[in-house]
Amino acid sequence: MMLGFCLAAGILFAALFLLYFYKYRKLSGQLTELENQLDESLKKGGEDSILVYSDEPAIRQLAARVNRLLEEQGSLTARTRMQEERERRMLVNISHDLKTPLTVVYGYAEMLLAPEQNLTPAVRTKVEKIYAKTRDVLDMLLLFFDLAKMESGELQLDRTQIDVCEICRSELAGYYEMLQDADFVVEASIPEEELFLEGDAQAMKRILGNLIQNAIRYGADGRYLGVSVGKEGSGLAIRVTDRGKGIVEENQDKIFERLTTLEDSRNKKYQGSGLGLTITKRLTEAMGGSIRVKSRPYRETVFTLLFPQDGQM
Repeated sequence: MMLGFCLAAGILFAALFLLYFYKYRKLSGQLTELENQLDESLKKGGEDSILVYSDEPAIRQLAARVNRLLEEQGSLTARTRMQEERERRMLVNISHDLKTPLTVVYGYAEMLLAPEQNLTPAVRTKVEKIYAKTRDVLDMLLLFFDLAKMESGELQLDRTQIDVCEICRSELAGYYEMLQDADFVVEASIPEEELFLEGDAQAMKRILGNLIQNAIRYGADGRYLGVSVGKEGSGLAIRVTDRGKGIVEENQDKIFERLTTLEDSRNKKYQGSGLGLTITKRLTEAMGGSIRVKSRPYRETVFTLLFPQDGQM
């Protein structure tokens, strides 16, 4: 009798074990399915809802809560996009409204500086300041226009074979007098051979110009500029180096954000618009490349551009 009882208990235990094991496998599979769908939805920005069929109340409740969170995230994402679009339009509208009167002021200042006006030295100095500051504001407005075009996808780039070495030499030569006046030591490591990539020549000139200007403005303490070009892996690497005050590590990712100027890590004698490096990053990425910065304060700050040479953009 005892043997029969033990046998029955064993069978009951085995049955319960199989039942719970089946239930566990079933729940595990449903949770895995929920997790997979959640991953796919997040990749799409949380636009898709989670659909998990289950007779377990806890699973259904979890799926419902996840869907509510995805819905809230979707609404937040949509509001963020709308806000960014409103900001872009506002910047464009303000820039457009300011451009016309500033252009008039700039034109009159230029006329007053003509030799035939015979201005006194004191008056000429004041007009020159008006002329220079007006030019600065107009340049900033053009930056706003360009950034708005890039962020809205309206900027169209050419796809032609460009010689990176020739563009680097040309851009560096364009800043020769400025570098000489600032007593910079310039080291250029640019091969004599032609190194081509598929991209937009004007965009590449602007990228390099922005980085050279950045080095002159914020690396003035070190009075050093280095420009190098070379093959790296299957692509090309361009590096622009200065030895100024530099950027502390926690701020190195922030410098590519719009309207960011890090006065604590840069030369306070110079004030930038906070748009130059943002535009540089957007143009680099539009040509299929990437940009990164590595800085050791008071020793070396290096901006590295990496571009593929396989014709992919």
